[in-house]
Amino acid sequence: MARLETKQPNVLFKKLIVGAVELPNRIIFGSHPTNFAKKNLFTEQHVAYYEARAQGGAGLVILEEQLVHPSDLPYEKAPFGFKEGIIEGCRKIADAVHKHDSKVVAQLNHSGMQSEGSTGWHELWAPSATADVVSGEVPKSMEPEDIQAVVAGFARVAANTVEGDLDGVEINAGQFSLLRQFMSPLTNNRTDAYGGELENRLRLTKEVLLAVRQQLGPQKLLGLRLCGDEFAPWGGLTPQDAVGIARNLVGLNIIDYLTVTVGSLYTLHLTPATHYGAEGLAVEVAAEIKKAVTIPVFVEGRIHRPQYAQSIIEQGLVDAVCMNRALIADPELPAKVAGGIEEKIRGCLSCNQGCQVRRSMGKPLSCLINPVVGVEKKQKARHIPPKAKKILVVGGGPAGMEAAAAAAERGHKVTLWEASSQLGGHLTANADKPEYVSLLNMWKKLLTEHQVQVVTAKTAEVSDILAEQSDAVIVATGTQDGVPPVIPQECSNYSVRTALDANLEGKTILFWDEVGDQLMARTVEKLLKAGNKVYFVTPDLFAGNKLASTFELSSWIPSLMMGAAGIYPMNRIEEIANQTAVVKNVYSGVATTIKGIDTFVYQCWPKPNDTIYTLLLGKVKELHRIGDCLAPRGVGAAIREGLLVGNSI
Repeated sequence: MARLETKQPNVLFKKLIVGAVELPNRIIFGSHPTNFAKKNLFTEQHVAYYEARAQGGAGLVILEEQLVHPSDLPYEKAPFGFKEGIIEGCRKIADAVHKHDSKVVAQLNHSGMQSEGSTGWHELWAPSATADVVSGEVPKSMEPEDIQAVVAGFARVAANTVEGDLDGVEINAGQFSLLRQFMSPLTNNRTDAYGGELENRLRLTKEVLLAVRQQLGPQKLLGLRLCGDEFAPWGGLTPQDAVGIARNLVGLNIIDYLTVTVGSLYTLHLTPATHYGAEGLAVEVAAEIKKAVTIPVFVEGRIHRPQYAQSIIEQGLVDAVCMNRALIADPELPAKVAGGIEEKIRGCLSCNQGCQVRRSMGKPLSCLINPVVGVEKKQKARHIPPKAKKILVVGGGPAGMEAAAAAAERGHKVTLWEASSQLGGHLTANADKPEYVSLLNMWKKLLTEHQVQVVTAKTAEVSDILAEQSDAVIVATGTQDGVPPVIPQECSNYSVRTALDANLEGKTILFWDEVGDQLMARTVEKLLKAGNKVYFVTPDLFAGNKLASTFELSSWIPSLMMGAAGIYPMNRIEEIANQTAVVKNVYSGVATTIKGIDTFVYQCWPKPNDTIYTLLLGKVKELHRIGDCLAPRGVGAAIREGLLVGNSI
């Protein structure tokens, strides 16, 4: 989609003067790891990825962090800004972004103690020999020559960005940053000129800023990403500290903008905040910093809705917003807002399933709901088929809706059957969350726009399907519930999906979980909130194992720990009889008896619901099977296959 002119005044599209540069609007695509690099240099995939966001309307693009010194390698494919080969990649990205009238800057960083020593075969460098609370690795306390080398590294990389035609740099003093580690009493207990009083703890950051500005000259942007709150009040930076730090550093008169974020060693989950985190969780401290300085202040931290982004700028709380994950999910978000078609935005779910790759063993960035992310370079324009076909899609979950919309957009005549009374499949389990409602409405809008005939409450029989005489049938019938190890006869039995729809209150529930995913978490939350007495049993090492990788576990687990009557990890159910359950530890063999059970809720590994597909084999002209009925893998795979099949017919 080309950049659109806004149909009505919207402060998001008001130009902004930052230093010597004019930004076309207030929407920023902030820095984040991608794992697109090869030999630690930018690739053509980087070019395509960033160009898509510029073409979609982002006013400023901030590139993936470039490392400034060989002592730092936080993830295997991090770009080496200190390599001369980075210049060509910067130039290609700059050319691609600039042709859409957007600006682009590099982020420069050294991760310090939050790097990975085993990845780089190098000891970690930090202000003090304080162990990282996540990895447990103890870093080396940096010596004067180490500090000088890092300052020189920042300057060298800044010079490379100038030669690469970028519009400037952003220095990272926020999360995963050596500079923040020097600023914070939590990690800096030095007694030399770089420790102790605040002025000393800011010394390294000031030296870096001065060295970088000297390389940039007056016309290039120099931004600073700043931590507004470490959420460690016993020793970390507080909002009050952040205001003072901002005022102090801006006093150098060489910084053009500040990007305010929150989170630190003990709160890594807040950097990519999930739906458990407050919308705009850094806005409050950013607004306080804005009051204290005279340069533009940007904010980052779960800002996905354009209406919210517009409101905080209108209130004068900040000058611009970083909408990183929102623009991963839909690079055309700015253009859609400007064009008055916000209902067609593919909205971010804050699910962190695919976009968090900093420690993912080189797995490239992807997105649960946008199957094109990470493969923009390989995508071709949708071809118009020589002859429109009659297509029947069976199943109205994510796979079916995506396939139907994609096929209809290309000119086919598409009918979609859904067995339940509403579209959405498994996503309807989150119908109380506005992000999911928005996503479902987006699909419904596309189906209507492309004239897909949608029939709900339609059970697909083979005879009915054959009677349609379709040129192609796409089966997207999802999964069926797995079978628990024990099914009690005297209890009410519910799968997690049926439990979400049931009115369970005041029950004593035995909850059996094999999966540990978001659906389980939502169900447990609802059951506890309704006042049920819940005993939670899982064969896994801990409850909610899949929530760890999406940064939801630390937010969800307190509700389970405080609300459940009993939690039994590493246990299996031996029997349930006479309202009494016996569970046994899978390692020790120790058995526990739980009495008074009147309700059994379970989540087991799902099985493909592929009966219709099997019965149709050899009976229709063209047959496709997509999503969970092919193999249960979740929403991301379902959407991807829906798009691929919808584009292939």
